[in-house]
Amino acid sequence: MSSTVKTCELCKKPLHGRIDQRFCNDTCRNNYNRSKRQHERIAPHTNAQEIFRLIKTNYEIIKKGIPGQFPDYNGVICDTKEFLASGINTKFYTSSFQDGGLQWCCVFDCCYSLQSDGTTKIIQIREQAEI
Repeated sequence: MSSTVKTCELCKKPLHGRIDQRFCNDTCRNNYNRSKRQHERIAPHTNAQEIFRLIKTNYEIIKKGIPGQFPDYNGVICDTKEFLASGINTKFYTSSFQDGGLQWCCVFDCCYSLQSDGTTKIIQIREQAEI
C-alpha cells in the first residue's frame, strides 16, 4: 500500500474517501472545470464585429437589387461594374462553391458569380440559409 496522500487538484487539500477522487468538494471541481474551459476558449477575431457588419451590408445590397439588373430563368443578371459599384465587398461572404467551372460566393442564401462576359449572375439558394 502506498503512503502518499492524494491532494485536491485545485486547492491541494488532502483527499479522503474514494480512491479515484480528484477534488475535495463540488466547489473545487466546478472552479477547476470553469477555469479549464476558459483557457480552452478561442478568442474572437479582433475585427469580428466589422466583418459581421460587412457581411450584413453585402446581404442587404444583394437583396435590395443592383441597378440595371434583369431577370434570368434562375435569378438575375447585372453588369459586373454596376455590381461592384453598388458598394459590395467581394472579400466577405459566408460560403462558396464551384458549379460548372464557375466560382459562386454566397452571402447567406444569396449567391453571386462574376461571369467572364462582364456580367454578374445572382441567384437565391434557400438551402444555403438552413441551419
